Amino acid sequence: MKIRTLTHQDASQMADIHKASFPVGWPDSDMVQHIQKDLCLCVFDPDTSLVIAFALFQIGGDQADVLTIATAPEHRRKGCARLLLDASEQALKEQRVKTLYLDVSEKNEGAIILYKSCGYHPIGRRPAYYRTSAGRVAALTFSKSLTNE
Repeated sequence: MKIRTLTHQDASQMADIHKASFPVGWPDSDMVQHIQKDLCLCVFDPDTSLVIAFALFQIGGDQADVLTIATAPEHRRKGCARLLLDASEQALKEQRVKTLYLDVSEKNEGAIILYKSCGYHPIGRRPAYYRTSAGRVAALTFSKSLTNE
């Protein structure tokens, strides 16, 4: 598994992975917009060049938000998300980002365990934040300092 920056040619693969990962997937056009303005990294298969997982980060001053992390179903639980988080944190530090934030469904136990194990700390809860087929679900908000201060 290797990491690279996403390009416009990846938008369709990204949309497919996102649709398989979340109740409401983002279309190709949304992916293209993120590629144009945000930090967008992927794990890819070096033999096929296919995107296995990706993460999108929006930077604002010395803060950044994880917009989404998604892994193709057949590649889950293989360390792709952790690899993306590690690579992105280094890239964000180089852009002078001091704090990284994210929201995650309170029902997504696997992601919550991952974020905590990567040093993210819960800082809040947003009731009824996500829409699912079973109704609204709260989001937990996490943050991580990217400085050694």
